[in-house]
Amino acid sequence: MACFYKYSPNHQAQNNVQQKCKTDINIKVKCNDDNGDGNRETDSFRAVNDSPQQIEEANTFYKVLFQDEQFDNGDIYNANNSTFVPRRSGVYYVAGTVTFNANDGTIPYRVRVELRVNGVSVAADNDFWDEIDNQFIYVNAINVSTILQLEAGDLVEVFLTSTAPGVIAENVPDFSTRFEAAKFR
Repeated sequence: MACFYKYSPNHQAQNNVQQKCKTDINIKVKCNDDNGDGNRETDSFRAVNDSPQQIEEANTFYKVLFQDEQFDNGDIYNANNSTFVPRRSGVYYVAGTVTFNANDGTIPYRVRVELRVNGVSVAADNDFWDEIDNQFIYVNAINVSTILQLEAGDLVEVFLTSTAPGVIAENVPDFSTRFEAAKFR
């Protein structure tokens, strides 16, 4: 069902809108969602890592944990196993950001973060981190994001591997470790 609203560019007085209007513009607004209740929020979630996660072995993939669910519209995120499972098929924006620090900050290392759907990598980012000047505090935050056509019931997760052991930092200011998604249509 579509609702039509009239918009007047000269709307100085609410009760005189039609009298002062020289040009009317019709705007079509979709009033109801697929279920017809008109109140459905966009399926979306954001979760963050609330404690450091050890990466003990180099060149091994680890599932990144995001235990602190900040919001979950549509009941699509499970903080117990850090998985996003859409309940409705559609197009979603999905992103994962991981802050990683190697145990030995004096050696160069590579970090790869992947978004996986049903166990298959669908998007990834690699960062190379070299020795840095110790007088400044730098963090290695790796972000991967993409737009995906997902089916209801798909399993979406974030994985990380590094050429050096280290730690995934918990989400605090300047150390962002988060997982988020929102449905477009």
